[in-house]
Amino acid sequence: MIYTLTLNPAVDYYMETAGELKQNNVNRGKNERFKAAGKGLNASRDLSIMSIPSYAVAVLAGFTGAYIQDSFKDYPFIRLVPVKAHGNNRVNLKMYSEGELTEVNGEGPYADEFIRNDILRAFEETSKDDTVLICGSLIRGFNAMLVQELCEELHERGTTVVLDSVQLSLQQLCDCRPQLVRLTEKELGALLNMNVSTGNLKEALVKIREAGLPNILLTIDSNDAALMLGDQMYCLSQPKSRPVNKVGAGDALLAAYIGKRTQGVGPADALRWAGAMANAVA
Repeated sequence: MIYTLTLNPAVDYYMETAGELKQNNVNRGKNERFKAAGKGLNASRDLSIMSIPSYAVAVLAGFTGAYIQDSFKDYPFIRLVPVKAHGNNRVNLKMYSEGELTEVNGEGPYADEFIRNDILRAFEETSKDDTVLICGSLIRGFNAMLVQELCEELHERGTTVVLDSVQLSLQQLCDCRPQLVRLTEKELGALLNMNVSTGNLKEALVKIREAGLPNILLTIDSNDAALMLGDQMYCLSQPKSRPVNKVGAGDALLAAYIGKRTQGVGPADALRWAGAMANAVA
């Protein structure tokens, strides 16, 4: 079974401004919509679209948490496991103005000791047959040390650990000993303190492997992807179509890759599935 963990879910509020965004003035919005979001929840949603079941563990709080929970009730392949918290889940504003995107992300609730224990308990029944995707930003009160503690408990049960954009340093990522890490090109550069481009991409991946992360699924800014499994490297070239909205495409890439790998599909074909799912979302 695949488990996803979303520590800091959100309600994404999309809108467009009617004209140029004006400072210190009233701006009129249009085409407004809300979407329950969070990297792990996005991954579970994409898995469900592919008829692959998952447990979606998510910290949910207040009226926004209720909205998020309600948004996932009609996905037949998702079993939502809510971890209740005080306050409200964050609201993230995604504002489009003349083709430019401005984002303002909320802060979200705080995880006290009881909530931290509930998060750890949500994975007590995992085994060597399970894969856990720990995704997205950390909720306040749940730090890198606790992520490492969770990973250690999962490793003790033989569970496969996958990390995706969890705001950890390179050393902290290595200490978690994940079987796979998904990174963007920008995140890879930040971890290595270097500018990563197509020209030095292989060099950067070799450096990250030598640092202690042998398996990387990389999202490249051009919407292409690369997969490094030890000494093997696979590169995926996507169709050069113009995406409508790339938000969530990286989550779909990871979800489809992991979903197909758990079904016994080889890495090259799983990467092709992942690219197709990412393109569909974008």
